[in-house]
Amino acid sequence: MASRRKQEISEETQRRLIVAATDLAAEGGSAAMSIQAVATRSGISRGSVSWHFGSKDGLLQAVVKESFRWGMDFLRARLEAAPEPGVQALIEANFVMMSQPEARIFSTILLEAMHPDSTIRAAYAESYATLRRFYATYLQSVTAIADYEAAAVALLAGTLGINIQHRLDPERVDRRAAVTTLESIYGRGLEDSKQSYNRE
Repeated sequence: MASRRKQEISEETQRRLIVAATDLAAEGGSAAMSIQAVATRSGISRGSVSWHFGSKDGLLQAVVKESFRWGMDFLRARLEAAPEPGVQALIEANFVMMSQPEARIFSTILLEAMHPDSTIRAAYAESYATLRRFYATYLQSVTAIADYEAAAVALLAGTLGINIQHRLDPERVDRRAAVTTLESIYGRGLEDSKQSYNRE
C-alpha cells in the first residue's frame, strides 16, 4: 500500500512539473522554462526536475509528448461527438482544439523543434508522425482516395498554415473563415475523388 501511495505521489509530482513547464513554454518558449521557473510555478523543488526527467531537456521532451497526447485525446473526443463523420469534422475538430489555451504550446516551440540540433526535434517529429497516422486512419474510414498518407500530410499542412498565420497576424487572418474555406475545398475535392474512385 505504501509503495502504491509513493507511486501516486511521484506521478502527481511529474504531472505538476509538466503542467508548469508547459505553461511557461507556451508563454515564452523553452527559454522561459528554466528549472527555477518550473520549480517556482509548480511549487516543487528544483531537484525534482532532475530526479524525474534527468534535465531541462528531458522535461521539455515530456512536455512535447504530453501536449500531443492531450491534442490527440481532444481530437478523438470531438470526432466521436461529431454529428456526421467526414473530413469537415476532422478539420473542425482541429480548429476547436487549436482554439484551446493548451494548444499555444504547439506554435511557441515549433521553430525550436525545426532546428537540426534541437533537443526536442525527435520527440516533436515522432509526435507529428503519430498525428499523421491518426489523420490517415480517420480519412481512410470516411473517404475513398488513393493515398491516405499524402492526404493526411496535406490536411495537416493546411491547418498548421492557418494557425501559424493567425498567430503571426491575428488582426488580419480570420481563422474561422479560413477553416470554413478549407473544409469546403477538402469536402468537394474528396467527394470528387470518391466519385472517380467509384467509377473505376
